[in-house]
Amino acid sequence: MKSQSLSHVIGLALVPVLMLGLTACLPPAGNPDSPSPNPAPSATTASAAAQPTAVGPTAQQPVGPAGPAAPQAEAPVVRWVPVGPVGPNDPTSGQRYLLLQQLQCDALALNVDGDQEAAVWQAAAAVCKALQTGSQQDWAKASTAVAATPRIPQTQCLESTVAATSAAVLAQHRVSPSLTLQPTAAPGQACPRHLSGLTVVDQNLLPVPGLQRAAGPRAGGTIVRLDGYYVRVGEVRFDGSPAQQDPVVKYDGDYQTMYIQMPPAAPGSDTVKVSITDTVDITGTVTFFYEDAANAQPDPTASPGPSAVSSSPSPGSPSATPSPTATP
Repeated sequence: MKSQSLSHVIGLALVPVLMLGLTACLPPAGNPDSPSPNPAPSATTASAAAQPTAVGPTAQQPVGPAGPAAPQAEAPVVRWVPVGPVGPNDPTSGQRYLLLQQLQCDALALNVDGDQEAAVWQAAAAVCKALQTGSQQDWAKASTAVAATPRIPQTQCLESTVAATSAAVLAQHRVSPSLTLQPTAAPGQACPRHLSGLTVVDQNLLPVPGLQRAAGPRAGGTIVRLDGYYVRVGEVRFDGSPAQQDPVVKYDGDYQTMYIQMPPAAPGSDTVKVSITDTVDITGTVTFFYEDAANAQPDPTASPGPSAVSSSPSPGSPSATPSPTATP
């Protein structure tokens, strides 16, 4: 009995010792303000570590309207003079057009002094120079030159094309004066070669008034002017065949007006179709009518007016209306 009581007393005495040992084995209570020695990475920490560091734009990565590497706006395109029926050996107007087409502005400016058509070419050279330099001073000079250009008739095909192009380019510059314009050749050709009509003329090569159409006696000999635009006529054809005899009455060379004499009528035919060849394809076939002398005479009561023109243009050629000479 004493032995059991002694054991009970010893057991109670050892309880504090055991509690103290267990407390020593436990980790110390963490201070909420002190970081853990080895904290476990949380999902938020891992996600933040995966984010790359921001890098500013560099010279290879320009800043544009949509941020780095956005495509930059290109210079707007402006239509320049189209390809023309010209070559380096052509007369003056052709040579000038070629210089303008190739944007040889200074050479063109030196080529126009003293010419009666100098204004249109000087304006074109000024616009050409402004396109190259982008200088507002050059654009101001171009504006003044274009304003001083007189009205160019459509018969002067190259000059009228140049004048229209200069005005159009200047107008586009005025819309966006701070932008650099990039010239590119307009599509098509400046002056498509074509034969559009015949005009009956007298021995002095002046138009005969009062005729309703291009007509003359069946015996031939009527002189007519070839209307349209042509540069270098190779041959004249009647009903598709080369003329058996030289019909040319007057032709002073490239870009000049040609006058021819009509041949006698073929047996049983009241008309003949006239066409020409050039160094490149030329459209249009025009018709001459054979009439009795009485019917072919001008109407004495008719007042002077447009000369007679008759034509049957091929598809795509200009309409058969009275047309001035082809001299540019």
